[in-house]
Amino acid sequence: MASFLPNFFPTPKHRQFNINPRYYDAEKERLEQLKKQYEPGTPEEEKLAEAKVRIRASFQRGGKQPKGLLSTRRLMVYLVILLALLWWILG
Repeated sequence: MASFLPNFFPTPKHRQFNINPRYYDAEKERLEQLKKQYEPGTPEEEKLAEAKVRIRASFQRGGKQPKGLLSTRRLMVYLVILLALLWWILG
């Protein structure tokens, strides 16, 4: 369109997004927790809450079985039952 004519239908501007990338460093987080834990003057309630979190995390880590092992055992049990049924029917 000619530049001297008025613009009745303005072109839309492109959308702009403000995205702040996040990076999580587990080792840095753990070190900050340790520094905070052994810092002098920490109140007892805070130490107790941190201990609860540590205990809960240790229970969550230790209680899970590997998924592959459980499914392999289940498959073997089903296979043995199927073979026993076939032997009983055909025998």
